[in-house]
Amino acid sequence: MKLVILSNKLLDQKLGSSIYTEDGVMFLKKGSNLSETTIRRLRNIGMRTIYIDDGNDQVTLQEIIPTTVRLGIMKSLREVFQEALKTENVDYSKVSHIIKEILENINLSENAVLINNLVPKDDVAKLCNHSIDVTIYSIMIGIRRKLNERKLINLAIGALLHDIGKLFVKGQEHTKIGYQLLKSNTLFSPTSYMCVYELYEKKDGSGPLGIKGEKIFEFSKIVSICNAYVKYISDEKGILPHEAIEKITAQAGNSYDDDIYKDFISSVYCYPNGLAVKLNNGQDAIVIAQNKDSATRPIVQVRENGKYNFYNLLSNLTLFIEEVVL
Repeated sequence: MKLVILSNKLLDQKLGSSIYTEDGVMFLKKGSNLSETTIRRLRNIGMRTIYIDDGNDQVTLQEIIPTTVRLGIMKSLREVFQEALKTENVDYSKVSHIIKEILENINLSENAVLINNLVPKDDVAKLCNHSIDVTIYSIMIGIRRKLNERKLINLAIGALLHDIGKLFVKGQEHTKIGYQLLKSNTLFSPTSYMCVYELYEKKDGSGPLGIKGEKIFEFSKIVSICNAYVKYISDEKGILPHEAIEKITAQAGNSYDDDIYKDFISSVYCYPNGLAVKLNNGQDAIVIAQNKDSATRPIVQVRENGKYNFYNLLSNLTLFIEEVVL
């Protein structure tokens, strides 16, 4: 399989991973031919990258969260959001149950990826999708930082609800609405609702509240960088993970805590399995596996003299990825 930007260049290619509606109905089956109409429909609903079946059976996909589990989480989170919109109250027990589902099913293997294969039917579904992705990445960083179970849960709750204010208002004012909404329920920990309040704060103090450096709460820093990353990979132009990480890196000096940034870089693999790349020796290759804690040094497959060879860039230090081939 191969990870690609969704565009008309993919006409008549075969879909590598089935796509579902948020209700669990098959939208497009694995192996379906991609027509111009299908590509346009997928882009219209917000999909930017997909996997296609290029006949390479060396690339297998592990999901960070199984699709069946994610569908249930999407349904539960939609209920939480819709109830909050009607009652201006957030059900702590339902939120806790969602976090429990994620923690029990998350695949922390370096070869696991978030597969973009759910079709959101409206803005609430898009908000759910985004919130779940930010939560997953935040949990990955939290685990790397060796947070205990209670702290990890509070971080995950803050990540899951970081955009809940968008149900009521647009623009950055949503953080204040979300903060007040969670703060009014004594079951939510301050460590969770501070993630909402400080979402856009920057290390140099240029955020809307002017809080800077060590005065920004640790969990807020984690959710902030994960939120930025998920926004970038969901960009309407459809940028890939390595490009999003380049943007994060360019902003790191002014925007993100040094230690949080390092943990983020070590947790998120910038060259996902199935990505076509060019090596510095001029050879074309496909990323087929990751090396733990070495996000820029994956294992690649190269076709040479009519057969496939494999190079581990962690041990072949003279080789490196020069560019991504789209």
